[in-house]
Amino acid sequence: MKYVVTVRGRLKHRNEQEARAAHDAVVDKLSPIGRSMGSTGHRAYLNAQDRSQFMATDYWDSLEAIQKFMSDPKTAAEIGPLFEEPPDVTVWVEAGWRGY
Repeated sequence: MKYVVTVRGRLKHRNEQEARAAHDAVVDKLSPIGRSMGSTGHRAYLNAQDRSQFMATDYWDSLEAIQKFMSDPKTAAEIGPLFEEPPDVTVWVEAGWRGY
């Protein structure tokens, strides 16, 4: 099965270049760990109307790996400072329904 994790929240840095640099530093640090555990991708998005609102989608092959990665205090310590308050994290599973 394929899983998608969404991470949504308001960025702490209002300056978009600072927010991007902070995000990219976190990705550089955490992506090797996530990849070694089964993460297959990460995409970042900003709200078109309010660019301080952030959403990321992360792609995984294992629910257990997601739980292990996201419950690690080191992960929270890296991700947390990007946001004004803890982000909303949701795990989705591929439904197998028709898509395009």
